[in-house]
Amino acid sequence: MLTDNTELRLEIEKIKKKLDSHSKNIEVVFQYLDELLEKKEKPNDRKQIGYTIPKKKIIPQ
Repeated sequence: MLTDNTELRLEIEKIKKKLDSHSKNIEVVFQYLDELLEKKEKPNDRKQIGYTIPKKKIIPQ
């Protein structure tokens, strides 16, 4: 009976450790999601690259 009790205690401790690590991982995921949302809210001040069509010059007649 004592060995069964010890085994149960060890299994419970393993489960507790897994739950702790899972909750920490979930917190990290939400932190990354928050960071991504903050980056998305900030507009990028980058220069557009690529070919642009030149504006037509109006020649007075």
